[in-house]
Amino acid sequence: MVERKYEQNVIREPFKKVTQGNNSETVFSYDNRDDIGVTYEYHCINKAGWSINENLVHDGWELLCFLGGNPGNILDLGATAGICLGNENEEHIITGATVVSIPPGLQHGPVILKEYTRPFVFLRISTTKEYEAKKAANGQDMQLKAMREGSPVINNSKKYWMNIIQGPFYREREPGYMGTSISAIHNEYRSGTTLGYHCIYPAYSAPITHSHNHHELLCFLGCNPENVNDLGAEVSVCLGEEQEEHVFDTATIVSIPPDLKHCPVTVTNVTRPLVFLVICTAEEKVDIWQQ
Repeated sequence: MVERKYEQNVIREPFKKVTQGNNSETVFSYDNRDDIGVTYEYHCINKAGWSINENLVHDGWELLCFLGGNPGNILDLGATAGICLGNENEEHIITGATVVSIPPGLQHGPVILKEYTRPFVFLRISTTKEYEAKKAANGQDMQLKAMREGSPVINNSKKYWMNIIQGPFYREREPGYMGTSISAIHNEYRSGTTLGYHCIYPAYSAPITHSHNHHELLCFLGCNPENVNDLGAEVSVCLGEEQEEHVFDTATIVSIPPDLKHCPVTVTNVTRPLVFLVICTAEEKVDIWQQ
């Protein structure tokens, strides 16, 4: 068997069992195995009784993303959730696609599902204490105080209104993207990470080989909340100067360190929509690719 130079970059079983909340579940996740300073969990909420019944405080920044489960319209959450922020337990009501940006040290929770009509996505992206220290050393935490202690400008009598963010949303931004995408590539959430959330149908191609000066995670998973492991498509990703091709048809994460050339990426044989999730460890994603 020919040795695959970049096989360790292709994470083919990105699942773990979690217990936080009121029911155990297996979720699509990334566990910081490359020491990039980021973890995440992708939950498909498909029952009315879900909640997180805790008050939490973390050393890292956390993004809690509430997204509709219909790939054609992620703006329609199909549920109503309440989340409490700060020592005051200030409650915020979420009825549509929303990202709650929680800086280190800000108490948050519980998260209570008040109404439920259909499955939706709960995506939790967290940075580590070490990553936060690196950001602080680079002077990237200018808005930390305002988001942790609340804004001096009161909006609708809510102290933490700045932490509740809708968007940025883009409609069918690239060929192959269906419905609405999130494309937060300029530190819109103040977390020092970037987020792209896209639904692909009927096919997709990113043909230009390039590299970045930051770590990038390319994540592919199915839209069926009962089985996100089944992509319903075939994905090909080329890595390195060698253009080493990796092909998969189940939920997979491709972990791309700084300066590793990658692409083309092609998604073919698509029988139903799938999710393409992109997370980068960069305050601002560069606009000019290093080809």
